[in-house]
Amino acid sequence: MNDGRLSALAYCATLFAGSFLLFQLEPMMGKFILPWFGGAQAVWTTCILFFQIVLVAGYAYAHLIGTRLGPRRQALVHLALVALCLMSMGALALIWQSPIMPPAAWKPPDPALPVLRIVKLLLASVGLPYFVLSTTAPLLQAWFAQSCPGSSPYRLYAFSNLGAMLGLLLYPFVVEPAFRLSTQARLWLLMYIAFASGIVWCARTLPVSAAHQPPYADPHDYEESGPAPAAYLLWLGLSAFPSLLFLAVTNELCQDVAAVPFLWVVPLAIYLLSLSLCFGSERCYPRGLFNLAFALTTVLVCAVLYRPAIAMSWQIVVYLALLICACMVCHGELVRLKPGLTRLTSFYLTVSAGGALGGLFGAVLAPWIFRGFWELQLSIFGCAAALYGALLYDGRSWMKQRGPLLALALLAGVVLSPELILPGAAGGSLLYYNLAVGATLIAAASAAMRGNGSSSRGHGLLAVTAGSGLLLIGAILLYNVRARLAVSLVAGRNFYGSYAVVLSNAGDPAWRSYTLRHGRIRHGMQFPQPDKRYRPTSYYGPTSGIGLLLLHDRVRALHPLHIGIVGLGAGTVAAYGRPGDYIRFYEIDPAIIKLATATSSYFTYVRDSQARVEIVPGDARLSMEREIAHKRGQHFDVLAIDAFSGDSIPVHLLTSEAFAIYLRLLAPDGVLAFHISNRYVDLKPVLLQSARHFGLRGGWVHDEPSDRLSETSDWVLLARNDLVLGQSGISQRLTPLSGAKPVRMWTDDYSNLFQILR
Repeated sequence: MNDGRLSALAYCATLFAGSFLLFQLEPMMGKFILPWFGGAQAVWTTCILFFQIVLVAGYAYAHLIGTRLGPRRQALVHLALVALCLMSMGALALIWQSPIMPPAAWKPPDPALPVLRIVKLLLASVGLPYFVLSTTAPLLQAWFAQSCPGSSPYRLYAFSNLGAMLGLLLYPFVVEPAFRLSTQARLWLLMYIAFASGIVWCARTLPVSAAHQPPYADPHDYEESGPAPAAYLLWLGLSAFPSLLFLAVTNELCQDVAAVPFLWVVPLAIYLLSLSLCFGSERCYPRGLFNLAFALTTVLVCAVLYRPAIAMSWQIVVYLALLICACMVCHGELVRLKPGLTRLTSFYLTVSAGGALGGLFGAVLAPWIFRGFWELQLSIFGCAAALYGALLYDGRSWMKQRGPLLALALLAGVVLSPELILPGAAGGSLLYYNLAVGATLIAAASAAMRGNGSSSRGHGLLAVTAGSGLLLIGAILLYNVRARLAVSLVAGRNFYGSYAVVLSNAGDPAWRSYTLRHGRIRHGMQFPQPDKRYRPTSYYGPTSGIGLLLLHDRVRALHPLHIGIVGLGAGTVAAYGRPGDYIRFYEIDPAIIKLATATSSYFTYVRDSQARVEIVPGDARLSMEREIAHKRGQHFDVLAIDAFSGDSIPVHLLTSEAFAIYLRLLAPDGVLAFHISNRYVDLKPVLLQSARHFGLRGGWVHDEPSDRLSETSDWVLLARNDLVLGQSGISQRLTPLSGAKPVRMWTDDYSNLFQILR
């Protein structure tokens, strides 16, 4: 093997290893800190934001030393940084007993400022190693261009993204199920040392000076003055909106199942795959085919947004199909606009800045600006607008080359798309439809009359028609947002998700009710009518598992009850409180606490309860740990864990460590009650393993009430003895858990959602 081929192999291997480590670190650290912040899906979004910002810093560093220093000085500076990183991880391994994972002392003391605390924690633990890894792609490509003249460095970027995608996909399917987090951290450090060795090898290949190196001949090596300002704006837009879209699709997936790595990595893997394919070869992006596919999937997603009753499996397929097409379109256009090698580092710096802007908007600005998850609508429109700009900018695009026939076909699609999305549309949506079609026809006729020839008329008609289609899609997406807000009496959003209060059965005064929604899932309802106002509803009716427990004579005969509830919702369980009872709610979301307790609220269960009610803000598990540490044990007669009925599942509340905490706060004859009603996962196998491990007995209560006050629910009741659960009124309703399929017990170091998917 000649020296040139050996050098190329070393660069490929080092780039691959750097990206692999980079994207193993993201889900690993996300999973590690997830329990510290309530298991919220926004933890992953915030992690992505942090990693994108550090990526921009790494690309800026590569651009700076690449333009200011000679090859040898670049190597010396970078090798010193790598050595500093290795020494810092070695020091942390001695202090923390882990090279990258901080000890429990770093857990947040309260739920305030979660985004700032996550960023601070990540900066202290993995900031430096991630920064070094983030410099790898642009820096090593620049070094490769100097060490191997005549070879395209852009192909290395494709190889880098393949390493990233493999790192992502291996984590949930191989690494997470096979290794504990502590073992993962040690293995990661060993691979990092191997990566550092690759950096040393690549640095040895650099010439003394780059002045004599012939430039790589590339058709994109255009004008010496550099790209036009419009090109920089397109680079920014074509990288920002796909970044925002993959975060938005991640939200759609995670808010209804669980904030776990395998659901995080699928959208990100698609995002990286598109980068790898597009930068690997421009032939992987047949522009016309993917432009059409993007248009069709956009229409399908708009239809799904107006039909939320569509099966979740089909929704996932449609969302991922849109993500694939949108990323291929944006990244394909990005590659078509890439500059020559003299602008390589500035190009990658702009692209990384665009990705970080998308992440910053999705993680920080959107929860502050929007009252719901509207990033999906915004990112779809943004990707379409960026594509439209790229097609106008590129003189080789179909918008500049095709004629009137394609324009008429596109016009027909624009006219028909509202009917495909909203068949039989009426009211406000019909108004948008009429305005969009009218504007399209007028603009098209105007463009045709102004053209100087058949070719220019066709091109003008295409541009105007495509622009009208873009505006129509924007109108449809905007109306979807307005329609969702219109049905909500209260709507808001924060770090822990979106929430809304909806008026149900408005036309029937006898059954009018207020429903609390968190994401798409109902978390309680209350009737304002005096004859129904004080009755427990939804999943907490008298025949549900929790209802059987709290109404049973044997339980009530003991003494005034000491009840703990993880998850407040509308506060429905407070309806069971009697004089002398004490009910302690643990709730992480301050907005939910306000909705359940404010005097102006639609829910009065907490205020009307006959029991003494106290609400502890913050993550339940961390709050309980602090109570135990300060010797403020509660001795609950009933401890209900009501955090799994929908939205994202806080896995840290199901581990053996969590069970140990619950049992320390439970009275000797007390009962643990787990609300496990869920459309997507079956938690009975997980609870069975923990019950066996701790010697608990009990079973599962499935309730299908016949009245309109309650809903179908599933509860698992567990206790140390049969004093309560052995009573006939309860035992005859219990179904043994022994029939659940066997799974490995979940711990803070191990969980596997694949095993329990329905």
